[in-house]
Amino acid sequence: MKALLLALVALLALRQTAVADDPPAETTSPEGCQIVKLDIPSACMGRPIRAVVVLPPGYQASPDKSYPVLYALHGLGAPYTVWSDMAPLRAALRTQPMIVASFDGDHAGWYIDATQKPDSKFATFFFDEFMPAIEGRFRSSGVRGVTGFSMGGYGAMGYMLQRPELFASASALSGAFYTVFNSDGKSHPSLEPLLGPIDANRQAYEAIVLAPRLAAWVEQDRKLPPLMLHCGTEDHLVENNRRFRSFLVEQNECIRQRLQPQVADEPDPRQRERQLNRLLETRRIDFTYIESPGAHNWDFWRGVSADLIAWHWKHFQQAQPVPLKQVSP
Repeated sequence: MKALLLALVALLALRQTAVADDPPAETTSPEGCQIVKLDIPSACMGRPIRAVVVLPPGYQASPDKSYPVLYALHGLGAPYTVWSDMAPLRAALRTQPMIVASFDGDHAGWYIDATQKPDSKFATFFFDEFMPAIEGRFRSSGVRGVTGFSMGGYGAMGYMLQRPELFASASALSGAFYTVFNSDGKSHPSLEPLLGPIDANRQAYEAIVLAPRLAAWVEQDRKLPPLMLHCGTEDHLVENNRRFRSFLVEQNECIRQRLQPQVADEPDPRQRERQLNRLLETRRIDFTYIESPGAHNWDFWRGVSADLIAWHWKHFQQAQPVPLKQVSP
């Protein structure tokens, strides 16, 4: 009996230690942000997905106020809490209050619906499960943006292209825009568990390339939200980001050429150019491209996080709310 009692005491002590070591579901940051950790059930993947939400200072004290939501995606191999750990980002929420929501996209989930891995359907999860869960639990204003770094930068642009009407803004830090094909024409090795060997599954790989998807929206005369790309000058992906910038410039030139027949009847060349520019202003891809000193690392992403918040905040102020239920795929 004594041995049994000692075993029970030891088990209770072990349980108390384990509970004490578990991180609390809600904490308050030094900047006054409330950080909420939660699990989001995913029917499409058959498992819960860890998530973290940063609520701006004053959120609890203003129960009648709603806030824009910035969905922030982590990079390959990065922890899902990386955005909530950025002190400059949290500090920026004091004067530019928004909700920042992140989830665990796996080590290399690429924010796509995998064809070879049934429990990796992150595009379906994002739109059908994560966004409704976040905006159903927290006070969303119906204005939202999406961002990410590295792999998450690709994911942010991919989600924007899947449902552009849903977002007021989209951005990428050090975006991994090659995604499928490296400079040598080969696929990124971390995609093979998701899509299978490239030679036998080339169509699946080509379906997730960003450029053709973006060009298709332009061809359909669909308006995209404002975009921002920011990459460090010492980043190994900087040339890739420059190519994406050049592609956006080319798309705007295609839009310009498509609009020219609409002003062809104007005889005055200067007036014709003014009319064309007015049309272009409403149709072109509004994008900002920035390079600044930095590499592909935490110091760079953390260092520019406050500027990222400011850029999204500017566009949030100009946007109209779009309820999730009003947006069709």
